[in-house]
Amino acid sequence: MKRNKVKRILSTATAMALTTTTLAGGMTVAASEGTSVPAFEDIEFPDAMPASPTQAEDGYYDYDDMSVHYDLSFETYNYGATVPDDDPIKAWLEEKYNVTLSFETVASADQETFLSTAFAGGDVPDLITLSSKEMGFTLGGQGLLVDAKDMYPYMPQTQKFVTKTLLQYSTMEDGTIPFVTKYAIQDGDIWNLAIRQDWLDNLGMEMPTTEEELLEYAKACTFNDPDGNGQDDTYFMLGAGGGSGLGMLDGFGTAYGNPNYTVGEDGKLSVPMLNGTRKQTLEFINKLCSEGVLPVDWYSIEWEQAKSYTLNDKIGMVRYPASNLYQEYVTFQGNDASKAANWAFLPSMPFENGKGGAGGNPGVLLAIPKSNVEGDDGKLMRICHILDAMVYGGEAYFQTVQGGGLDVYPDYDGDVREYKEDGRSFCYVSQDHPGFNGTYGTDNLALAPWQNFGYTLKWQDEYAESEEAQPRADAINNSNAALAEMDRWENTGLLYTLPAEIQPNLNEFVSAQEYKFATGERSFDEWDTYVNEWLDQGGRENIKAVAEQLGCELPDGIE
Repeated sequence: MKRNKVKRILSTATAMALTTTTLAGGMTVAASEGTSVPAFEDIEFPDAMPASPTQAEDGYYDYDDMSVHYDLSFETYNYGATVPDDDPIKAWLEEKYNVTLSFETVASADQETFLSTAFAGGDVPDLITLSSKEMGFTLGGQGLLVDAKDMYPYMPQTQKFVTKTLLQYSTMEDGTIPFVTKYAIQDGDIWNLAIRQDWLDNLGMEMPTTEEELLEYAKACTFNDPDGNGQDDTYFMLGAGGGSGLGMLDGFGTAYGNPNYTVGEDGKLSVPMLNGTRKQTLEFINKLCSEGVLPVDWYSIEWEQAKSYTLNDKIGMVRYPASNLYQEYVTFQGNDASKAANWAFLPSMPFENGKGGAGGNPGVLLAIPKSNVEGDDGKLMRICHILDAMVYGGEAYFQTVQGGGLDVYPDYDGDVREYKEDGRSFCYVSQDHPGFNGTYGTDNLALAPWQNFGYTLKWQDEYAESEEAQPRADAINNSNAALAEMDRWENTGLLYTLPAEIQPNLNEFVSAQEYKFATGERSFDEWDTYVNEWLDQGGRENIKAVAEQLGCELPDGIE
């Protein structure tokens, strides 16, 4: 497979002749003779997740003396199904990386208790999975964790997926980074608006690119018989929020500005409730309600029940992940993959200043207890090496997701796991996989602990098992590739936490009022009154908390 070079600037302290490196966190570690490790300050972390990721290169881990054996203990969480004692993935990793690996999993609900007990008893694994950012900051503040500035230099593949925003998210006030992270398994930016392409064709319309064109399509879906059955039984869209929110319609929240709090050019906090972003979103949804293009149960219907509209060809737009939409729809259509052509994902938001929802959400938070590697530089390197290899594009990625690759089961050849020229990949797992039929039984949740270390759906393409299934696979893959290129808002929501005690009552109040604005029960002439109500209900406290966390001034009128 093609391997594109990744630009990595090395500091003068890591010249080829040196065998020791002083990292940003103050650690001095010895690398193998003749290797280079970048200083943390010289790593070029990206602004956004890559659309076309590159694979790990030969020589990435020359710093690691693989002739030395280490006993390692890794811990992560499970979802009620633990990996077997004779796990072949663990055995493969042990042989590949010259380690004896103790792999322990804990139920996700018990994670915090486990870690608290382990640290209190002085018997904590070499690698741990943190239950929250707050726990990481607490342990980091106590000096118990290795600063990730001493880990990232040994994780060149991981570096490609750690955005500057993710770094800000994981950095404490004193500059310490108590854990490493990268991408969520299923990131928010795989969701987007999909439209009925066959209805557009039937109506003689083009893909909408403006709000006006989208409204015209919405009305045509409802009143112009787009399916040609002569009946008045189709609609534009629905929410499916189960009576507690706008659901899919909230996808239009990125059409008029960043739906998160941001710092404005004037150095003051920009608040969606105050800057017009949220009002414009609700005004658009109000237009949909006023035009009568939504079914009567658009707000109350639950998500699963709402699928009946989609699968039975009754609505003209959804907000969905491409893989889920095409798989569910084609399956319902008698596995006729040609039906995938009925749906097409919009390449951009059909609004003048609209962008897609933010991606780059944090994945699993991994940390190394400092006492476990003090005085043992090689052990730190080996842990970082293995972690980095399990990341997307790494040399152990396919072997540790979805039950292990062909290397793990050398007598089995039913899977297709490979990288494509564009950096995306196939990870097709046959139902005959021995991990499903023997090692793991039928409970795929037993795979979750391994997936915590690197699995992602962001760049995974659909594999067609047959020629008949190819249209569905093509539809999924073309849509995902387009979504990866979509212009999106910066994920500023990572950089602050709203006061937890305020949110339940405030969110309930907001949901009730937004429904009234959307349906016309409350006039937008009352918007300023509503904003003041929102401020008094807890919005003001939210604003002050976020401004303090982002280190910016309060908006005008907020004291």
